[in-house]
Amino acid sequence: MSAADPKHIARRPRVRTWRRTLRALARRGRARDALDDRAAGGADERAVGDERARADGRAGADGRAEPDARPGLTQLSPGPAGTDWRLDDGPLWPRRPLRPQQGRLGDCWVLASMLAIHETAPERLGDLLSAGADGTVEVRLPAVPAPILVDRRMPVDGAGRFVYGRREGANPGWVGVLEKAVAAHVAGGYGSLQRGFARFGLELLLGMPVRSSLRLPSARRIDAWRQEHRAIAASTHPLSGRVMTQHSPLPPNHVFAVVGADPHSGHVHLRNPTRPGQVLVLDARTFRRGFLSIDVSPPLR
Repeated sequence: MSAADPKHIARRPRVRTWRRTLRALARRGRARDALDDRAAGGADERAVGDERARADGRAGADGRAEPDARPGLTQLSPGPAGTDWRLDDGPLWPRRPLRPQQGRLGDCWVLASMLAIHETAPERLGDLLSAGADGTVEVRLPAVPAPILVDRRMPVDGAGRFVYGRREGANPGWVGVLEKAVAAHVAGGYGSLQRGFARFGLELLLGMPVRSSLRLPSARRIDAWRQEHRAIAASTHPLSGRVMTQHSPLPPNHVFAVVGADPHSGHVHLRNPTRPGQVLVLDARTFRRGFLSIDVSPPLR
């Protein structure tokens, strides 16, 4: 059989390019399927969901929060950093929404996307939420066909401290609710959020196609994008820890929100979702050395 034989070619394994990897990660979430199945199946499936909640350690016999059995309500495990649940009774979306801050979960692709949108058009994030009188919140992710219903019980550690996304220096609020809904949609748990691409975080929250580029733009181009009210995220690479900034090395495999640039000096301004209140200013050379790719949304206003 020659190498050019069509049957032989058909059996060749597909090369795992970075583009195919990105597409593979945009799969429909297992938790979304589970919610659809429970809605179609009725009481028997809901009983199975309640049993799963007890297995996750959410039953009340040991003093933990009781699982909520309302139909269609998302059921998750609090892991990997959380050990229990605690009701977030702080403000959901106050008049002055604080920046989103990443917690003890490697989901920078989600939190940096929230941060980039918050710095550009924060009202778009608030429009995703509808609080119910029963304490639940309906989250309408534009890229997801049906709303996701979550409650405001958030994962905590053994000392009762919230461990994942929150409003900067405050309670989880809208950040925790959105993070919980994304966790439900992507893979049915917080742990599976620890690897992802900012492009999909932006698309999931905006419902718009997002442009990704391995060719980093100039500060002049970034400034023009920001004037057009585009949300921008930039990702570091595995060797970024060798690149020093004015304070410390860049974190490897991490996503930042790009919030501006100086077209005259060439400096790029970024916010780290773990410390969103600080602006990191990098010269053009450091930006090129430390970052791998950039993701840019359409104009948001």
